[in-house]
Amino acid sequence: MKTSLRLTALASVAAMMLAACGAAATPTPVATVAPTEAAASQAPATPTPAPTVDPNSLLGKVIAAGKIRISTDPNYAPFSSLNTGTGKYEGFDTSTAEEAVKRLSAAVGKDIAIEWVTPSWDLITAGSWGGRWDISIGSMSVTIGRAKVVDFADPYYYDYGAVAVPKDSTVTTLAELNGKTVCVGAATTYEQWLKGTLEIVDPAKLAPPTGLQITSLPTDNECIQALAAGRKFDAIVANENDLANAVKENQPIKVLEGIVPFTISVAFAMDRSGAPTDSMLAVLNPIIAAMHADGTLTAFSQKWLGKDVTTAP
Repeated sequence: MKTSLRLTALASVAAMMLAACGAAATPTPVATVAPTEAAASQAPATPTPAPTVDPNSLLGKVIAAGKIRISTDPNYAPFSSLNTGTGKYEGFDTSTAEEAVKRLSAAVGKDIAIEWVTPSWDLITAGSWGGRWDISIGSMSVTIGRAKVVDFADPYYYDYGAVAVPKDSTVTTLAELNGKTVCVGAATTYEQWLKGTLEIVDPAKLAPPTGLQITSLPTDNECIQALAAGRKFDAIVANENDLANAVKENQPIKVLEGIVPFTISVAFAMDRSGAPTDSMLAVLNPIIAAMHADGTLTAFSQKWLGKDVTTAP
């Protein structure tokens, strides 16, 4: 039943989008009947015109341009990274974005191309993008503060924070990190957690260690890379999947077992100060729901992360 309702919603949205692209409404075909029945039948009623999309809205601008500019990170495997061999982006976020845009194209009746943009994370989370890109599909966690500057779609997965220490570390608890050095990605929810400023609507979070000496680098991965290059940190706080991937790649870290600082919803985001996002959300939310329902997001998660992170905790 839920799948049927979603398909119906998508069909309705597709009709609305086609009207926005200037497609003429087509009367409902009349079934072939015998001559005596045809003479008695009435002509079909003129269909009610579907609502149009505001050309000044985000969706209207994307349709007119025939492309959508998506912010991404070329150094955030396994979520997004630039494959230098193929020259293409790949990862869980990348696959999700490509499939969502494919379905968006079907919904609006026009091929929408992707243009990848790589602004720094602090600029993305700050909002006020000035029209430089259209949407973030790059593992942005939903926080109360961010929701003041960006509009979030429905979650496509759920993030689990984790703590890693050097392989030779004897630390096993958060309390042992009090007063220690910690590396974290700048402007991330992990940095906010460490500084005590994280505000989320998801399940309760653990209290961070105290008296920390915090080093913030542009991304979580750069903390791992810095440690591997010889820089000294007592711990790294980052995305659990990111840290697990680093362990698989034999980076010199280990993840502390049983310590989950917090879990949080992750969603597509659009600038609240830019073009209106209502019609874009009206299309994207059913697409995200369908990708959950038909197993697409689960398959992407299993492929890139080795587990399913798409189900709410």
